[in-house]
Amino acid sequence: MKTRTLLLLAVGCGLVILVAGSIKLFLVADDAAPKHLAIGATGTIGDMVVTVVSVQRTADQTLVDVALTGADDGDGATSFVYGTGSKQLEPVAPPAGSGQACAATSAEVMTRCVLAFDTADPQGVLRYDRAGETLRWDITSGG
Repeated sequence: MKTRTLLLLAVGCGLVILVAGSIKLFLVADDAAPKHLAIGATGTIGDMVVTVVSVQRTADQTLVDVALTGADDGDGATSFVYGTGSKQLEPVAPPAGSGQACAATSAEVMTRCVLAFDTADPQGVLRYDRAGETLRWDITSGG
């Protein structure tokens, strides 16, 4: 190939990349940052309605009382993650006497349960993932 042909192909490829990048920039610019709900607020995600009722802190754990309804799902209440900024924590078994551990949910009856996370960090975000969507609660103000 001649040098001129190679230069024209390079310029053409560069223009295609520039156009594709511009389109992607416009698509990303429309994405809104996810809204964080407050403690006590209810969010709907897919077929599930989720409420973070309250937050308590012990010396070494954060206990989150949640209420869920909307779907018959054997593990509908297990998709929670607590982010503290430096860690993403999965729930552990709650201490005795603090409430029922989260597991199955029902479409007809509200499921009330307690999520326990091994941290007493006062700042965090509780995340619930379902149906390809995410709800977030600002736990900073709780407890």
